[in-house]
Amino acid sequence: MTDPRVAKTRAALGAAVLALTAEKPFADITITEIAERAGVGYASFFRHYRDKDALLADVADFLVDDLTAIIMPAVNKDDTGAASVAICQFVEEHRLIARALLSGGAESEIRRHIVERAVDQGRAAPEPSLVPQSLIIGHCVSSTLGLLTWWLEQGEAVSAEAMGGVIDRLVMAPVRAMQVG
Repeated sequence: MTDPRVAKTRAALGAAVLALTAEKPFADITITEIAERAGVGYASFFRHYRDKDALLADVADFLVDDLTAIIMPAVNKDDTGAASVAICQFVEEHRLIARALLSGGAESEIRRHIVERAVDQGRAAPEPSLVPQSLIIGHCVSSTLGLLTWWLEQGEAVSAEAMGGVIDRLVMAPVRAMQVG
């Protein structure tokens, strides 16, 4: 059972880092700013997290799990267009944290984490004859994350449906065609 005070402090720190990432790049945010925004002392931060990357990773866990769960079936669906749009709609619903995770300074660690989870989930899938499944999944997820990062940096100029179409044409449909053909 988690102490309610611990949960309250962690929630405040999580909300603070998300609010700050909406204002400036994650790399430019200090622990002092996070603690002040959360209304906790500087030392309190370190009772809960070793650094700001650990805080961001904690906040991101649900997004990483959910995003991986959406991307993985997209690799194997016949309707790659609908699957690609679903990915973008999910990211759009979670734009604030997605932008912090995918383009905020801790992005290389978060991307590695997502790709590793996707490859682990894909290990049970049958191996295609020419290309290892881990390579297909790694390419698909990495490429999709790169395109999502570009999209998040554009603001809201491109709709989720349009970006889903781009992801489908550049990543999902070619990968699916290689798997079935």
